[in-house]
Amino acid sequence: MGDRDVAVVVATAEGASDSEQFDLLHELREHDQLDNAGGQVAFGAARLLAASGDPSDLPSVARLSLQAHQDGIEGAGLIHAEASDKIALYTGRPQLYGTVMLEHQGDIVQPPVDKRISDQERAELGVPSMEELQRRMATLSRRLAVDRAAQPGWLPEGQRFCRVWTNPEPAVLRARMASEGTTAWADGDAITFVAESASPVTVTPAFPIETWDAGDGLQVLSLRVERLDEAVITYTFTPTDGMPSMNFRRGSHDGRFRGVNAPPELASNDPLLGTSVEHAVDSDALGERRKVTVYRPLGHAAGDNTPVIYATDGNMFAPYARRLDAAIEAGICPPVVIVAAHSASFDPIRGNLRAAEYLPGFDEQVYTAHQQFFMNELPAWAEAELGVPSAPTRRGIWGCSDGGGHAAMAARLFPERFGHAFVYSTGMPPDMTYEWTDEHPFMHLCAGTLEGPFHQATEAWAGYLMLVDAPYHFTERVAGHDLVQWAEELPHAINRAWG
Repeated sequence: MGDRDVAVVVATAEGASDSEQFDLLHELREHDQLDNAGGQVAFGAARLLAASGDPSDLPSVARLSLQAHQDGIEGAGLIHAEASDKIALYTGRPQLYGTVMLEHQGDIVQPPVDKRISDQERAELGVPSMEELQRRMATLSRRLAVDRAAQPGWLPEGQRFCRVWTNPEPAVLRARMASEGTTAWADGDAITFVAESASPVTVTPAFPIETWDAGDGLQVLSLRVERLDEAVITYTFTPTDGMPSMNFRRGSHDGRFRGVNAPPELASNDPLLGTSVEHAVDSDALGERRKVTVYRPLGHAAGDNTPVIYATDGNMFAPYARRLDAAIEAGICPPVVIVAAHSASFDPIRGNLRAAEYLPGFDEQVYTAHQQFFMNELPAWAEAELGVPSAPTRRGIWGCSDGGGHAAMAARLFPERFGHAFVYSTGMPPDMTYEWTDEHPFMHLCAGTLEGPFHQATEAWAGYLMLVDAPYHFTERVAGHDLVQWAEELPHAINRAWG
């Protein structure tokens, strides 16, 4: 193709209207002279194809702009860098030069950049230094946050929260911290977190966004949050190069915010009225002794038909036990026994064995072995040692996060085993081809609006169960991937099941 010279096609397209350009760009792409274009013609062709926004044009844009750059055309190197960065990101690799910036959670962010590329190499293509690119990114993010702060109630479409900024003064922040007695507070629909730190932190687990420096050693994150008045947000200030806390001891977090219309806080018993005891259960399926934490309410006796819930993540059970014990004492829910098997620890060679045990698709051998332990060996041990009931109507299964996925799969695969499944913040949506019958358990679902994909997957379960006319209850809280929402929901779900 190419009755006209490629230079004529480029020149014509550059002066054409949008409607005329469509056919001209098709002609340009198919032109047999395009591969050999150079100089201003290659530069013009690269600009036209880059402006089209078609990802399939990027290899041609990168090649033509590089040729134009090598021919000394000013501005061609930057187009080459931008096309190369987009190609890298589309193919799952770090961008080379750092020219691509995206909007994420309302901020302008820079996707990963290949650290092997030097600022000198950037400069040779007309690309600013990394420091300058990041300065521009921060300036644009701050401008957007200031604009949003002036629009009360406004959130970007599809977002539950976004950053806002009012240029707070350090003295004002310190005075507010003193008067509130906390490091987080609400003003209308905006929440402000303040950390004493010389370097940025993130507010985990709900908001994986870096704080901004407010001066005087204060780091600040201000966010507009949908339904903030209903929120319960436990937070820890985590260094940006650190990991979120997995410490569940009392007082191990930096604070907890509770909105004025949030669910009332449940009491917590310490010490317990009941008992929480760690056991070790022999497992042929796992080829080891697996630790199991057992909670027994005050007055429990073997064979008294108290309902039993089999749970995952027994190593994290302590905060649940404190709230459940207090809820039983207050009459919020009836007594239950919890048999909570501990999760597998992280293996530096085999990786995340917890996920492999709880979810299908990672390691079928590991998953199958854990299913045999959890579904057969663990109940047999509990019935023999603790005298818990075997009737499905008096048995439940419960898990949170990956443990929630485990509970959902067990409920689907073994409907005759449990009368109730407590599935909290699963990240695994249902397969819409599942055949759900009257034998399947009542599904108690819970997730927080600030959990992203965990909320989406749990909400998908609610939608699926509604479509198949199955019995379920979905509690939606304004919370992140936070143990507190699950611990406060569990007694209410137990009361729905057996109250």
